[in-house]
Amino acid sequence: MSIHYYSGWFEKALPAQMVKLLGNDIKNKKSIVMVWGFAPEEYLTFAKDVWLEPAGIVFDEYHLIDRQTSKEKAHEVLHSASVILLMGGYTTLQNSFLTEYELVLPIKQSTADVIIGFSAGAKNMATKLVCVKSNGYITEVNGIFSGLGLDNFCYEPYFSLDNDELIRDELLPLSQELDIYATSDESFIRVEGGQIIAFGDTYLISDLKIKKL
Repeated sequence: MSIHYYSGWFEKALPAQMVKLLGNDIKNKKSIVMVWGFAPEEYLTFAKDVWLEPAGIVFDEYHLIDRQTSKEKAHEVLHSASVILLMGGYTTLQNSFLTEYELVLPIKQSTADVIIGFSAGAKNMATKLVCVKSNGYITEVNGIFSGLGLDNFCYEPYFSLDNDELIRDELLPLSQELDIYATSDESFIRVEGGQIIAFGDTYLISDLKIKKL
C-alpha cells in the first residue's frame, strides 16, 4: 500500500523532515510519474532541480502526464511507477483532467511506494476538495468537488484561522460530513495505512470544531 503525502507548495527546498521521511519511504527509485500541473515542463524541471535531486532523491526515469500524453502511455507509466507526484496548478482543471484521462483507478490501484500531492494535487488526492474564491482560487466554478479518494478526508493547504469566510461558509459545514486536515505554509501530513501524522502547523476540523494537532 502506498504512503501518501499532502502539502502546499514549497518555493525552495523540501522541508528537512519531509526529505528524511521520503528517503526512508521510497524504496525503489526506478521511475517517478508527475501528473499534470499548470506548466508541465517547467514543473518537471522545478521538481527535479529544486525539490528532489538536491534532497538526494534521484530516479532512473522521469515521466510527465499531460495533454500531450496518450491515455495508453499514461496508464502504462502509472502501472510501473515507483513514485507518483500530483503537481499544483488549477485545482478544478486538474480534477477534470484526472477524470477525462481515466487516471483515477490507475492511481488508486498503484503499487508505487509513495504518492505525493502538492497544492492542487494534494487537494485532488483527498475524498473531497473545496475550491472557492475565499480560499484564494481563481475559478468560475465554486463549490465542493469529489477527489481521488485516496484517503477519507478533505485537505486544505495554506490554511489560516483568520479566514473567517472560508471557515464559516465552507469548512465548518463540510466538517459535519468528513474530517478536514488543514495545513499552514511549510507544513504537511503523511498517511500510512490510515494513520495520519502531521508535521508543522496543522489543524483538524471535525464536527464543527477546530483543533490544532
